[in-house]
Amino acid sequence: MFRIIFVVTFSLFAVVRIYYRSQTIGRESEKEESLRDPQTIFLSIVILSYFAAMFSYILLPDWIFWAHLDLHVVIRWSGVVLAALGIGLLVWIHHTLGRQYAAKLEIQKEHALIEAGPYKKVRHPMYTVFILFSLAVALIAANLLILIFAILIAIPFHWISRKEERMLIDQFGEEYQSYMKRSGRFLPPFRRKD
Repeated sequence: MFRIIFVVTFSLFAVVRIYYRSQTIGRESEKEESLRDPQTIFLSIVILSYFAAMFSYILLPDWIFWAHLDLHVVIRWSGVVLAALGIGLLVWIHHTLGRQYAAKLEIQKEHALIEAGPYKKVRHPMYTVFILFSLAVALIAANLLILIFAILIAIPFHWISRKEERMLIDQFGEEYQSYMKRSGRFLPPFRRKD
């Protein structure tokens, strides 16, 4: 049953990503950053390995049975809830970004700074969702290999987000720096109000 839930959940996530990525085909950017840095290369390798582990889990489960985790059913169902939350957040993020969404680090023509919806308190909610969803499907699968790759996926987002922020500071200057003070990188800021 959890294998079927895993496939359905991941398929829904993929449909959302493919739909919004298809909207960017043929669009020209004003400025684009190279993605050939060590962090992006590391992320690409981890993502490919993550997909290989997932396809093994789906199509050849005997190959990675050794990595099975004996997780309580409640933990696996919490993974389903987290994955559904991640898909909902992903749709909200893409809807909020609209034409500002890019599959790579680039500044769009007539680029605007988005500070609404999930971007009101978080500068990189999409990276947060990627991390959340990766961990959620690892819990659904109850597989150590998928869990390890889910954790590894999170590592380079710190450096990639910093690169993106430098690009946005160059584009928006003080406006973006002020936004950085009001928002958290991956989670809303947890400041007490006096």
